[in-house]
Formats: sequence, structure tokens, C-alpha cells
Amino acid sequence: MRKLSLAVVLPAAALALAAVALTAPSNKNELLKDERHFLQQMNKTYTGGQKAARMRNMAVVGHTDLGGRGFNADVWFHEGYAYVGHWGFSDWSKGSKTRFCPSPPKNGVAVVRATNPAAPVMVSRLVNPNGTSAEDVTVFEAKYGPLAGRDIAAVGLQVCGGSRLDAGFARGLLLFDVSTPANPVRLGFLSTGCCTRGLHELEFEHRDDLGRTFVYASVPSSEVEEAGSPSGFRDRQGRGDFRLIDVTNPTAPVEVSDWGVVHDAGGPLNPGQGCDADPIFGHSVEPSGDGRLAFVAYWDSGFVALDVTNPASPVLRGHTVYGTDEDGDGHSSMYDDARRLLFSADEDFGKNCGPAIEPGYGYLRIWDYSNLAAPVQIGEYRTPNSRGTNPIGSGDYTIHNPMLMGTDVYISWYSDGVRVVDASDPTRPREVAFFVPPAGQNPVKPSQRGTLSQTPQVWGVFVDEASGLVYASDMNTGLWILRRTD
Repeated sequence: MRKLSLAVVLPAAALALAAVALTAPSNKNELLKDERHFLQQMNKTYTGGQKAARMRNMAVVGHTDLGGRGFNADVWFHEGYAYVGHWGFSDWSKGSKTRFCPSPPKNGVAVVRATNPAAPVMVSRLVNPNGTSAEDVTVFEAKYGPLAGRDIAAVGLQVCGGSRLDAGFARGLLLFDVSTPANPVRLGFLSTGCCTRGLHELEFEHRDDLGRTFVYASVPSSEVEEAGSPSGFRDRQGRGDFRLIDVTNPTAPVEVSDWGVVHDAGGPLNPGQGCDADPIFGHSVEPSGDGRLAFVAYWDSGFVALDVTNPASPVLRGHTVYGTDEDGDGHSSMYDDARRLLFSADEDFGKNCGPAIEPGYGYLRIWDYSNLAAPVQIGEYRTPNSRGTNPIGSGDYTIHNPMLMGTDVYISWYSDGVRVVDASDPTRPREVAFFVPPAGQNPVKPSQRGTLSQTPQVWGVFVDEASGLVYASDMNTGLWILRRTD
């Protein structure tokens, strides 16, 4: 087993320490967009909002609160086990800077045995280094390389125990052998280097044409200009937000290329507009089924299609364009290879973002990508609450992450829970089922108020194709296992 050491985690530590940014750490320049939002919400006191569970055409099969740890993040399911990430961040405004950073003994990705879905049990954790969060996780059977046939978990690490300018914190991609889920073995680590927060979201895909496996990852805000950096940008090596990482040998992952709208496209592809105007924020990546395309959610620059047929040389093929009255905020997506459709989520937390911007929260958009150079939006879906026209009390009624299963889209929608949308006719998607968990108290201390403690907050959703069971992670109440009843 390859162990983490200072030399492995921080190969550019000397470079990182050679230049110090001129700006003192603050929530504005340290935290990601959703973290700033949730921190702001925690400073408010709410009394209204949805408290009891609600559902339509869905039923609860099983549930675990994961030991009551709180701050649960994304969920994955593989071979009878669910994997639930754990997020966190530093708070530079007041109190303890690390109070929202997961710490032992509850930190890490929770590994949950769900072979009996009515009685899920946490059997182990994929433990990340102290001072980091392990928010996103994907699990796959290695198809090529020295560990072919083994089950591999890839976890994204971000700094949460202090400043991102501190080169002593690990950040990047950490891999585990989870062939025996109750006894995971740590494998290789790839550092994304100073001074971004680290690797935010990731997906994997096998390249059968090359006999290799890649992780498609985002390192947000790499291209934000930063005083004191050798490159002039937050990423001190001058890379973009998209990173393509070869994990064919999970003990020795290798970054093969990167891409950014500033460095490689010459600047933002769309103007920044709405409440959180930012056209250079690459949040997540979705690969095509053959791994040759990568769709990067680039916030106000839209969803960017990159051709990575040659992994070492990504090529821009096209991008979506928002209307002048739309908030944008491209967050995540899933690609339908057969129909060449991209199902995208815009994470708009602001209900009213100016007189020239349409009211309401973020929603699902459906793009026809049959012409990569000129994608066209052909459909959309909004929950009644996301329209922002009804009195809905406290909560976050914006879309988060979609998952496509056949022609149905399963969507985590924060306080609107899990929504299931039939997109067999992509021009007229319709909701066919939903589940909203009960509100739960966030156990992270000190005690929290506001959204994170008094409303449902569904972060991720995953559908097991074999059983049809739905796995949903709630920030506060843990893992829910559901089944469709229609």
C-alpha cells in the first residue's frame, strides 16, 4: 500500500510556500458558492417550512442516520453497498474556524452494507486526512491495469481545516480498494496542489478504445486571479478547472491534461449574470458513455463540451448559452448518449436576482446536443416550490444533482427532496414521483440554526439499476433507501 507522505501529498510545497497571497483569508475568498450560501442561512432563525416526510409513488424501504454525524454529502451505490460522502468548510467570520470541518471519529466516506435494504448498517469509513473533507465519491470495478477485477473507490479531497493557502493540507484525488467493503485499503493519491480548495466533484469512465480508465474531475476557481501566486492565478501551476486523471493503476494516478475557459478559450464563454455572476467557475464534469466527451458545468459560461478523444489534448466543441433573463449557474449534468441529450441542473439559490432576471430558483434544463457546436434547449422542469411564487417557508428549493435511468431523471432537490421526472418526451418532461424526508437537526456542534437544522436537505441520489432501489443522502438525517410504487 502506498502511504501518504509530505512528499507525495505536496510535491510542490516549496513552490507553494514561496509566494503568499496578499489577501487575508475570508469567507469570500476561501469558500465555494454553496458553502457561503449555507453559512449565511445558518445565521438566520426559521420557524416555518416543511417538517414531516411527504411522498408520492415512492415508499421508504430503509434508513440509517449514519451515526448522527450530519453534513452528509453525495451518495454512490455499488455491489450491495452505499457510499456517502462527508462535506465541510472553514468559517472565517467568527468562532472556531474548523467547527464545520469533519473530524475523527465520524469523518470520511461512510460505507453502508445494504444487502438487506430494510436494515442498512455502516460497516466502515474511507478515512481522509485531518483538515479535509471527502464530499464526492465514485466506485467502480477496475477493468484494466494491475488491479483489474478489484473494486475501486475514488474520493475527492478539499481543504476544510484552515486556509486553502496553507500548503500543509492535502487536496486532490484519493483512491481505495473496497473489494472487501468492511476493510477498505488506501491506495494512491494525486495532489491537485496549492492553492485551490481541491478536487470538488468527479466521475469515472473506462476508455475501451485505449484500455485505460479515467476520472473526470473539477478543481473549481483554479483560474481566479490571485496576487502572490507564481502563475498569477489561484492554481499556482496555471491550470484550468477541468482535470483528466488516469487511474488505470489506482496506486499511481496521473493527471494527463487540464482545461480552463481563461487559459484555453481566451476568456469566459458567456457573460456573468444573476445573483452569483461567475463565468469562470468549473463546478463538475460529466463524461459520455465512451469517455470521449466531457461536459463541464462552467456556471455562467454554461455546459462546455470538450472532446477528449486524445486525453492529453482536450478540444472545445461547443457550449450552451443562457438567455439574457436567466440566472445560469450551471452546476451538474447527466448525458443521454442514445438521444444526445444533456440533462443539466442550474443551482440558483436566489429567488429574485434583479429586475432583468427571471424570478425563482434553479431548475432542470434539457439540451439537444446532436450538434455539439450549437446545443439547443428543448425542455425544462421546475418543482412548484422552485418557481418561488408560493409561500413556502424556510428551505432551499433549488435543484442539485440529476441521475438518468432509462428515460427517467432522478433529481436531488435539497428541501424538495427527491423528484422523479419522466423525460420520455424531452420537450414535455413531467414529474411522476417524489420523496421528501422529514426535517432533522444537524448534530454538528455548536448547535446550528436555520436551513441546515430545520428543513430537509437532500444532497445526492443514486438508482441501482438491478433492483430499482433509490438511494438518497440527506445532509442531516443520513441515508434513505426508497422504492418506486407506481
